[in-house]
Amino acid sequence: MNKRINFEDNIFMLNARLRLVQDQMHLDTDPVLFLQKTLDDVIFIDYALGILLEQLLQNERLLERDEQLENLSELEWQFSQALSGLRNELENSGNPDISGFAGKLDILEEHRHLHNDSISGASRKGNSGSAEPLVSSDELNRLLKDF
Repeated sequence: MNKRINFEDNIFMLNARLRLVQDQMHLDTDPVLFLQKTLDDVIFIDYALGILLEQLLQNERLLERDEQLENLSELEWQFSQALSGLRNELENSGNPDISGFAGKLDILEEHRHLHNDSISGASRKGNSGSAEPLVSSDELNRLLKDF
């Protein structure tokens, strides 16, 4: 059974989750209580971004593919900013138990680079062809002739 994927809604939800993570970093919460959950949320966002990107790359006939790739690219940028902020929070916390978290953030940063390269490649590929009009000039003249 073919399942229609609503990229716009999925990207919206990931944006909402990312904003929650970013808002959480601005609060003075107890890292013992929230650090693991925050990292789990960040890992989930990374996972979901990877799946959406893969599905967009496979679906070359999607009409709004370029727009969704652009939305995904913007989300990737915001996510990289959140990762940088999280890394700064970890480094400034003075907590000696954060070394494992820093390694996970390194992996997530590497995913960012791979995803950005894939998005850039897909955008260039989509724009490389000649822009053929959907309606030829003859067809347009015949259509307008009736008006």
